[in-house]
Amino acid sequence: MEERDPPPPSEMDSREQTAPLRAAPPSEAADPTDPGVRRPDPSDPNEATEAIEAIEVTEVTEQDYIRSTTREYQGLAAAAAREAGEDSEPTAVVAHVPGLDTGVIGYGDLTGQEDEDPEQIQQLDRDRRSELALRIGTGSAAVLVFFGALYAGPVWITLLLAAAALAAAAELYQALRKAGFAPVSLIGLLGAAGMLYAAWSSGPFGGAAVLAGVVLASGLWFAMGSRNYPLANISVTVLGAAWAVLPVSFAVPMFRSPDSLPLVTAAVGLTALNDIAAFSYGRAFGSRPFAPLLSPNKTLEGLLGATVITLLAGLIAGRFGLLEPLTAVSGLVLAAVISAFGPIGDLAESAVKRSLGVKDMGSSLPGHGGLLDRLDAYLFTIPAAYLVYLLFGYL
Repeated sequence: MEERDPPPPSEMDSREQTAPLRAAPPSEAADPTDPGVRRPDPSDPNEATEAIEAIEVTEVTEQDYIRSTTREYQGLAAAAAREAGEDSEPTAVVAHVPGLDTGVIGYGDLTGQEDEDPEQIQQLDRDRRSELALRIGTGSAAVLVFFGALYAGPVWITLLLAAAALAAAAELYQALRKAGFAPVSLIGLLGAAGMLYAAWSSGPFGGAAVLAGVVLASGLWFAMGSRNYPLANISVTVLGAAWAVLPVSFAVPMFRSPDSLPLVTAAVGLTALNDIAAFSYGRAFGSRPFAPLLSPNKTLEGLLGATVITLLAGLIAGRFGLLEPLTAVSGLVLAAVISAFGPIGDLAESAVKRSLGVKDMGSSLPGHGGLLDRLDAYLFTIPAAYLVYLLFGYL
C-alpha cells in the first residue's frame, strides 16, 4: 500500500481550525437516537443539567479553543479599541423607571458620580471675582501713580521708572538663582542704575557703554575666583541689565520732550490697548494658537483683532489731533510698530519663564505677578516708539 505524505503545515492548520469538537464514543455516552433510551425532558431543568453533564468533550486542545474563540469574536477587540479612542460627552437620557414617571436621568445618576458641591462652585466664583477686582484695583493704582509722576515732571517720572526697572531686574535675578544660576546681582544692578543715569545725561545710546562695563566687570568677577559655570552666569548677569533696564532708558528722552504727555500717552496707551484687545479677542474668538510651544493661550485671532483695534486707535488719535503732534500717518506707523513688537515682548518673557519653570517672575504687583510680567511688552515697544518719534522729528 502506497504511503501518503503528510499534509503541509498550512493545510493541517486549516483542518484543525475547521475540525468540530468531538464527543465521547457511544460506549461512554448514551445515543439519543436509540429507541430504548429515554430522552431528557428539556422543560425540566434537572434533567437538562444531567444531560449536559453526561456529555464529555474530549480531544480539545488549548490551540483549538483559542482558534475557535478568535474566530467567534473576530474584530471585537479592534472595535472596542476604536470606541475607547473616540471622545464622547456624557449626556442625560430619558428612561422609564418602574414605579416612577418617565424622567431625565443625569450622568451622575448612571455612573454614581456626584455633582459638584454648589457651595464650592460659589466659592470659586467669589475667588475669581475677588482676583479680578484685585487686578483692576492694582492696575488702576499703577496708572494713577504713573501719570501723576508724568504730570509732575520729567525728574519724577524718570525716578519712578528707574525704580520699577531696577525692581524688575532684581526679580529676574531672584528667579535665576532659584533655577540654579548664580548671577552677580550687585554688578547687574549697579550697571542698570548707570545706564539710566547715562540715558538722562547723554541719551539712551549712552547706556550701551555702561552695558559694556557690566560685561567687563562680570568677566573679571568670574575670572578672579574659581567659580562654576562662568559663561552661563556672566550671561544671565548681563541679561538682567540689558533686558529689564536698557530698553526703559529709551523712555527718558520722551520724558524730557516738551510734548512728553501726548508722546508717552500714545506709546503706553497703544501698548496697553494692544495687550487688552489680544486677550479679549483671543478669549472670545481664538481657536488657533500662533505660538503653542511658548504661550498656548495666545491665538492668531487675538493677534489679528488686537492689530486692527490698535491701528484704528492710532489712526483716530492722529487724524483728529487727540495726541498732537501725532498725525494720521505717524499714528498709523506707531500703532503698526507697537502691534508688531508688543507680542514679541510677551513671547520673549514667556520663553524665559518656561526655561526657568516659573509662572510669574515675582509677586510685587498683587493680581499681576511681578513688575517684569507687566513690563514685558513695553521693553520692546518703548525703543520702537522712540525710533518712530525720532523718524518724524518729535524728539
